[in-house]
Amino acid sequence: MKIGFLVGDIANISGGSNVILEYASRLQDLGHEAVLITPGPVKLTYPLWHPRLADLPRRSLAEAEGESFDFALATWWITFYDLWRVNARVYGYLNQSLESRFHAERHYKLLNRQTYSLPLLFVTEAKWLVEFIQTLQPEGRTLYVQNGLSRDHFPCVQAPPKRDGKLRVLVEGPWGVGFKGVPETFEVLELAAEQGVQFETGWLASSSGGQKPTVGGQPVQVHERIPINQVHQVYGQYDVLLKLSRVEGMFGPPLEMFSQGGTAITYTVTGTDEYMVHGQNSLMVEPYNHRQIVQFLRLLSTQPAYLAHLRTNALATAKAFTDWESSTRQVASGLEALHAEGWTNTHLRPALAAMSTMHGHWLDDVWRAERGGHSPLHPYVGPGEQVLLERYRQFKKSRPVRALQKLVGDDLKKSLRARLTRVLS
Repeated sequence: MKIGFLVGDIANISGGSNVILEYASRLQDLGHEAVLITPGPVKLTYPLWHPRLADLPRRSLAEAEGESFDFALATWWITFYDLWRVNARVYGYLNQSLESRFHAERHYKLLNRQTYSLPLLFVTEAKWLVEFIQTLQPEGRTLYVQNGLSRDHFPCVQAPPKRDGKLRVLVEGPWGVGFKGVPETFEVLELAAEQGVQFETGWLASSSGGQKPTVGGQPVQVHERIPINQVHQVYGQYDVLLKLSRVEGMFGPPLEMFSQGGTAITYTVTGTDEYMVHGQNSLMVEPYNHRQIVQFLRLLSTQPAYLAHLRTNALATAKAFTDWESSTRQVASGLEALHAEGWTNTHLRPALAAMSTMHGHWLDDVWRAERGGHSPLHPYVGPGEQVLLERYRQFKKSRPVRALQKLVGDDLKKSLRARLTRVLS
């Protein structure tokens, strides 16, 4: 089978990109043709953050338009709007979270929610997402496959490492992504230090944003842009992962921490039910309950027997957890069954094309409003959309586009746009 994964930023570290690369590379190992389809040419920076990235074939979207695929899978909400450009028997969505929760911007949320408006093939990693998708799209196909734990990158230790001295706490996540809660996490740790809790702090970050936090007047040890095959060495230096993200599909970092004999304190977000058990292998607290988090930190810093109990059970959880080979075989079996059945949703391509115009029309509307001296969208345009708008402004001001505009009159442009909308609809 030939499987195209429409991806966003694959060259930089992220948990979502890791899932895509694990599936794509291992499907390739099983004899399938897996292709990463990127918006444009990708320049890889060495050393690579993921060792298998260089082994996967990559196509720009323009190049992929000339090929045929058995499956074309969007992997991030914005890539859903490019699915129609690829010729495929089955259009699908490797859906790792309800991504509208990533954004405060109203327009982003509305566009994201449209990704569930058609009966696609949905491949997803969490039971709560299965229930959500099947409620919205009972006519689609849903394949639930639990994410794996890489035995290559996160080999389970034999036993939790012995510890002496203060509790060692690790924060994980990039600084500038609001729902990851990293600044909030450091605020909680500062509160704990002020209340006399004894611990040392580290921070594992794909991007620190130039921040150099301190806790209790002491600098935090920063582990930044660590290649994935070295991350386990960082986890192994700490006792507990404090991760206060407010949006998750299925937690990855706590499970990776478990593999190195550590435990975790997290918020009770979606996905925790996949492997976390409060009081057994981890501790969970409702969002924003900072007082309880401080109490948990005090408990773990003063009760070594209880900390050992959590760490031992956490390691047992990781050892029993499925690996990526098993998860990929499940995905392959599911796709092969659909392929053998002859199931297709290629008839959705015109609908996907029509929906893609929602994206472009909005940008055109903003562009025309700005040229007319109006800025009516300020309350609704957030930082994420500003990036998108700036790229569109640069495109519209480019020499080729300006030259084309001079050659094509406004009446003809309106006529062509109206005709294209009718055809796609």
